[in-house]
Amino acid sequence: MTDHEQNRFEAELRRSRPARLPEDYWSRLLAAARPTKASPVAPWPAPVAVGLQRVLRFFIPAAGVAMAAFFAWRQTLRPNSPPAISPSHASSMAPPASTVKADDLQIAQDLVSSFDTLAWLPGGEPVRFQCRQWMDTVTLSDKTRGLVFEERTPRVEIIPVGFETY
Repeated sequence: MTDHEQNRFEAELRRSRPARLPEDYWSRLLAAARPTKASPVAPWPAPVAVGLQRVLRFFIPAAGVAMAAFFAWRQTLRPNSPPAISPSHASSMAPPASTVKADDLQIAQDLVSSFDTLAWLPGGEPVRFQCRQWMDTVTLSDKTRGLVFEERTPRVEIIPVGFETY
């Protein structure tokens, strides 16, 4: 429909008047009784543990304040600087370890599983998702020391594929 046709249609609708109701329908409307309001429902019985609710209302915030004060007090007990080392203990300490120098670094991503699923948005519209489960692996090796570090981390990837319309 073009804009010109739509404007003409709207003007025609504005000029038209609504039809009169049939007489029998109008008489039934006038004869019908007004709807009555529903009687109010009896209120819920008062809870038995009203006293407990009053106690908990003040106890829970007071417990939070007490915990914060406890942690602040504990923080003041901790020394801010490391303890001083006497000269007799300093000679028995081992020298700091040298840093690891990586000869080889490998990063791998292994697909564990893949599937599609359908979910519904709050408005009721369906949406399709593609779900993939991965295992990420990072391997670091130092051949001079014979060290191999490996870290494996699972990862889930969820991709909305498209909105299905019915």
